[in-house]
Amino acid sequence: MTDRPVSRDPGAPSLLLRITLAMIAVILVVFAFHALYVYSTQRAEIIDAIQRDVNESLDRLSSNIAPFIEAYAVNEYEQLVATETELTQHFAVVVEDYEMAEIIGTHYSSGRIREAQGGYVAYREQDPDLNERLRQAFYSDTRPIVASDGEVMGRVSVYASDERLVRKLDQVLLEELLTILVLGLALSISLTVVLRRYLLHSINHIDRAIRNRDTDGIPREPMPEIRYREIAMLSDTINTMLVAIRESKERRKIERLRLENAITGTLAGTWEWNVQSGETVFNERWANIIGYSLSELEPVSIETWMRFTHADDLQRSSELLEKHFRGELPYYECEARMQHKAGHWVWVLDRGRVASWTDDGQPLMMYGTHQDITARKDAEDNLSMAAGVFRYAREGIVLTGADGTILDVNAAFTTLTGYPHCEAVDRRYTSLTFDQGGERFWKDVTQALQTEDVWSGEWWVPRRDGTRFPALMTIAAVRGESGVVTHFVTLLADISHLKQNEDKLRQIAHYDGLTRLPNRVLLTDRLRQAVTQARRRNEVLAVVFLDLDGFKLINDTLGHAAGDELLVALADRMRTTLRECDTVARLGGDEFVALLPGLAHGLEEVVPVLDRLLATLSAGVRLGREWVHVSASMGVALYPQDPDVDADILLRQADMAMYQAKQQGKNQYHFYSETHGGLVEASRARAMSENDADADDHRREG
Repeated sequence: MTDRPVSRDPGAPSLLLRITLAMIAVILVVFAFHALYVYSTQRAEIIDAIQRDVNESLDRLSSNIAPFIEAYAVNEYEQLVATETELTQHFAVVVEDYEMAEIIGTHYSSGRIREAQGGYVAYREQDPDLNERLRQAFYSDTRPIVASDGEVMGRVSVYASDERLVRKLDQVLLEELLTILVLGLALSISLTVVLRRYLLHSINHIDRAIRNRDTDGIPREPMPEIRYREIAMLSDTINTMLVAIRESKERRKIERLRLENAITGTLAGTWEWNVQSGETVFNERWANIIGYSLSELEPVSIETWMRFTHADDLQRSSELLEKHFRGELPYYECEARMQHKAGHWVWVLDRGRVASWTDDGQPLMMYGTHQDITARKDAEDNLSMAAGVFRYAREGIVLTGADGTILDVNAAFTTLTGYPHCEAVDRRYTSLTFDQGGERFWKDVTQALQTEDVWSGEWWVPRRDGTRFPALMTIAAVRGESGVVTHFVTLLADISHLKQNEDKLRQIAHYDGLTRLPNRVLLTDRLRQAVTQARRRNEVLAVVFLDLDGFKLINDTLGHAAGDELLVALADRMRTTLRECDTVARLGGDEFVALLPGLAHGLEEVVPVLDRLLATLSAGVRLGREWVHVSASMGVALYPQDPDVDADILLRQADMAMYQAKQQGKNQYHFYSETHGGLVEASRARAMSENDADADDHRREG
């Protein structure tokens, strides 16, 4: 059906255009000026606030961390850093400790950094992911950490993110959007009034005409003439579409039947190809397989297939077609990759057969289908990939049935455990990986698999030769479609080297590198435990702060190497002199601390120990061809006290008593007491007389 064209006045004004342009102009101008002003001011204020927060944190941390670095108290200043990071919500705080770096022989840094999920984790410089995240910080600054004597012991860096800036600017954007909403609402009300008066009347005429439709949804009458240009163009367009729809109605019925039969019967795309002309017909499903609608591909031809097919597969397809055309193959079949609209490749099974030939025996019409086989190809690739992982993985892999019987093991498992493949298969899984002491452990693993389908942890796995090795194990239950466990997969990774590194780090962190005595960190931990035990058992604990007399003279005259040799010798003497339950630690230089716990008789039991220490330290030490003599000044603090004190105060009390012993002439010990101003002397004369006699004997021997 053809409608009579309607004449339109080309000079008629466009009311909708003018209203739309005016509304857009007002909103854009207001939003642009307001957003620019708010953005610039808010951004400057937030950046200043971020810089102030970073500088304040740097000032606090640089001054507070210095005493802990001097004391090698890594745990204390790491806790301080963690607290500062949590309170200020910084992006990261990193401390470089030059003192600890000298001890461990390599660069040492620590700190806290925020994860992408929002929590904080310990910063480790060796982790590339953490370093990459650190470089994402918005702002950072650094302060040196200076000791009391002016020496730079390290530096602290504070990193800030732009979250506060982004959050504030998001708020500004929201406010601007609300402003636009208000303005849009006001303008919309105005526009509604205009539309009701001038446009809706015309649209209602079109609406009434559209509502009068036949059973196929096509309007029976043409659209009416409209005065305004925009609505008139819409009416003309609809009339044109109605003509095209009616003319193609019959053609679409045939195509619909063809599509329904093909898709319903095979769930595949179909194609018809005129081999001589190249004219090709595809159905909608054919285009859907590669992510398109058929209309997006029009005009279609054999070139459409060639354009989307992988070049390697297209060559193989051409060869198979030629064989089919020559009669060597009864039908054509080829697996090919076609590029999806999203960019990836889709595997299709292309099948077809020549249905008609020309008079001279050339192929004319050929019909075929496309079947999406991507899922099948992915499954084949996954199986091949899994087989490669199983075969070449460095971790041991064990595949067991639901009853715990081993179905297969890889080569890495036989290397780790020493069990050959033939001995491992068909045996119970627990007989290879758990010894007689692991029954309770195996029960915990079984419970975890029943509740969570996976267990992961460390276990010492026995080898075939009877030895064991530490392994990181992961056991996962695999369930079938019905939800029933069909088998288990276990991964074994040898972590012996990690355990060795942990032991080395623990040794470095808790023991003095020269004398192998406990350092300040381990001493502090043992002292606190001893105080707790003494309080619980109602026993006496003695803390002895010891400083060598005359060590500096030997160090200056004989050299640092001789001084180190002397310290090692005296440390060995103190270790053998004290009881097995006692602890002697080196704080640094020639300062030592001895812990004497479990003293049932208090002062009566302490004095003999102190006498032995004075005697053994004042005895001569042979350094090369020379005999050297030193003595010791010792301060003693006893626990319990009234009122109660903690471990740190006990150590300070012993230190104060040691200085008093120094001032009174050295080679003696003093007990700390709150009476008579602070210090009282005990058994000094006896200790001095015995030690002086021993010293004279050794000097005569030298």
